[in-house]
Amino acid sequence: MNLSESLHEFIFGLIELGILPGSLGVVLSANAVRSAFLLGLVSACISLFYLALNADFVAAAQLLTYVGAINVLIVFAVMLTDRVVGSKSSTLSGIEKYSVPLIACTSLLILLIIMIEDPKWSNIYSPVDQSKNGLEIVLKSDIQLIGYQLLTKFLVPFELLSMILPIALVGAITMAR
Repeated sequence: MNLSESLHEFIFGLIELGILPGSLGVVLSANAVRSAFLLGLVSACISLFYLALNADFVAAAQLLTYVGAINVLIVFAVMLTDRVVGSKSSTLSGIEKYSVPLIACTSLLILLIIMIEDPKWSNIYSPVDQSKNGLEIVLKSDIQLIGYQLLTKFLVPFELLSMILPIALVGAITMAR
């Protein structure tokens, strides 16, 4: 999208108005069904972010994967459970209840900061191994480059990530029993 900078900032502001309250609602809502639907809103707003940044492929993948598959699976898992929606069974105080998630999220944040600090992006843009009988593969777009990398260098992580849906399905069936 070739929009003016002020219009771009306005669109980002509207998208942020969907992400911030939605993510707070996911975390703070006692109703599990409402929390699952708010998670879908947040995922849809993130895909709109990608769309506004001219990353159409990533936006479509985000929308199909997270909103269309994983979030629908979460909603079915929540709706199949026999637990009372919004019941408070925990007798822990505020500090005890939030200490473990706070420590886990903080350590995850530190780990992500360390990993993102110095990425080797130049390795991603070398799709051709010149020692393959002199054959040269010419990739015309970033989507072809992503596909080439997913089916060569990142094949095992890609296939491991594709196991998320069956694992979530087994978890949903287990929770329903």
